[in-house]
Amino acid sequence: MKKKTKIVTSPFAYASPWILATAIGMLIAIVFFFAANNLQREQRIMTESLFNKGQAIIRFIGAGTRASMMMGAPNAQQFQHLIEQAAGESSILYIAVADSTGKIVAHSTPSLVGTELDHPLLVNTELSPIGKYQIISDQGTRQKVFEIVAPFKPFMRGRGYFFKRHMQAMQQTGKPDSPPREDAQAPTACQSFPGKDTWLPGDNLSIVVGLDMAEQDTIIRQDRYHMLYMSIAMLLVAIGGWIALLTAQSYRSSQKTLMNMRAFTDLLISRLPVGIIATNAEGHIQTFNSTAAKFTGKTPEQTIGHLQTTVLPQIKQLFPLENHDGEIIDKEILLPPDSPTPNHLHISSVPITDGQGNTIGRVMLMYDISEIKKLEAQVRRHDRLVALGKMAAGVAHEVRNPLSSIKGFATLLGSRFPQESEEGEAARLLVNEVERLNRSITELLTYARPLPLSIAEVAIEPFIEASLKLIQSDAKELGVTVHHEITLARNQVRLDKDRLNQVLLNLYLNSLQAMEHGGELQVSVHEGNRSGTFVIDVRDTGDGIAKDILERVMDPYFTTKPEGTGLGLAMVYKIIDEHGGTIRIASKEGQGTTVSIVLPG
Repeated sequence: MKKKTKIVTSPFAYASPWILATAIGMLIAIVFFFAANNLQREQRIMTESLFNKGQAIIRFIGAGTRASMMMGAPNAQQFQHLIEQAAGESSILYIAVADSTGKIVAHSTPSLVGTELDHPLLVNTELSPIGKYQIISDQGTRQKVFEIVAPFKPFMRGRGYFFKRHMQAMQQTGKPDSPPREDAQAPTACQSFPGKDTWLPGDNLSIVVGLDMAEQDTIIRQDRYHMLYMSIAMLLVAIGGWIALLTAQSYRSSQKTLMNMRAFTDLLISRLPVGIIATNAEGHIQTFNSTAAKFTGKTPEQTIGHLQTTVLPQIKQLFPLENHDGEIIDKEILLPPDSPTPNHLHISSVPITDGQGNTIGRVMLMYDISEIKKLEAQVRRHDRLVALGKMAAGVAHEVRNPLSSIKGFATLLGSRFPQESEEGEAARLLVNEVERLNRSITELLTYARPLPLSIAEVAIEPFIEASLKLIQSDAKELGVTVHHEITLARNQVRLDKDRLNQVLLNLYLNSLQAMEHGGELQVSVHEGNRSGTFVIDVRDTGDGIAKDILERVMDPYFTTKPEGTGLGLAMVYKIIDEHGGTIRIASKEGQGTTVSIVLPG
């Protein structure tokens, strides 16, 4: 009797193709929703950041106009110069101010002043006080431009006692604060008074600011790539799992297929630009890709198979206890925490559950948002500059005039007493204090007011040697050894000699003050990492800067010196920013400080 052969068939072999199609369709929908939601959030953040930056620029121009008004009668040339200086930042493509007829009264490109501005948001459109924005593409370069259009009213429609008195005084005499005429009227548009070079911005003006979106587009494009990689990986993993199940016919072949798929998945996960850490139900790390290793400073060999609370204590709060297993956690942290340049990460911790809803582990996704945080910090710094400009205008008017009167009366009072008398000494002391306050006000106005750069070719080695001679005697007195090293391939660089000399002198003096008991000051100039740039490093072996204040040392009015004004490093940052460069400070308490200036040219 012939023995029948029993054919064992996997139940998955009879699975309907509609089930597979439905599962893949649902997965695609979930991935698409996740990607679209994240991209929408990124684009919204970018748009808000650019709009806030444009508003900060408009407020800065308004503050500069008011500061110019407080210090004397402004003219059209000064206003045009203010617009050109405000547009000096690389991310600002253009700034234009037009009247109600569309005529350009000031433009970052001087040749366009006097021409007509044909702008869709200015035609039959009532602008809100904060303005409107649109995204356009340059037809010639196909460059995307973020445009902000807003009313330009630096004097809030001319309200306020001081503004009216100031306008009337300049109409009469061309000078501020002179007695007003009864028939004087404030100007209604940008105009000059007859016979005088006096210019005033009036009502019905609009300002247009165009910002370059290249950097934002790059970040969004990178995010799209990241989401595409994740989506492809998730789809491939899901499809691969289905293929492995549907094609399994024996234990041996299914094991081999699963092993191959695991290797394939591990390769994909290891190449993803998103950090991935997965644990089992007991908290032992099962997956740890290369991006997570870069963010945490740990290697996969140090983490896989170990308890996550032991090897990664800095993120243990993202792997909660059992009573929080179903909770999804989102948090922003800095990793590695002990690095001088940590990554700013957005971390999502999601539970992994089985078919019965039991938690069998957790997966953590790590996104690098350092660039977004840098943009936010830049906007905040511009906001502080605008606020400082407003304060400078108020200080100039409210303090300087009374100080002049006090100084005059003190001088008169001192002349009536002998110089050796107590009254004469008190009068001289009063005059000295008034002059000290006046110098502080001058420093404030110098920081807040944009100043033109005089860029020219400069021989770098004689320039560095001349700057070090200014502190030679002070260094010798403190017992500080001064060295310099020039390894730059070219001899000439482009910079503003006087302004950069001011920067270096400020850094030298800060280094000397940190080395009261002697040390070494090293100045080196070398090629930058990017083509066409060079770096000036100023190193000292002084006391260093505490970690908790390192990020604040360049903020206006932040100082640790009893007699400091807090404007030294703020002015350094402003000058380097006007050159189109960057500045970095690396320091550890008790181990000295290194200031690196990167400049184009």
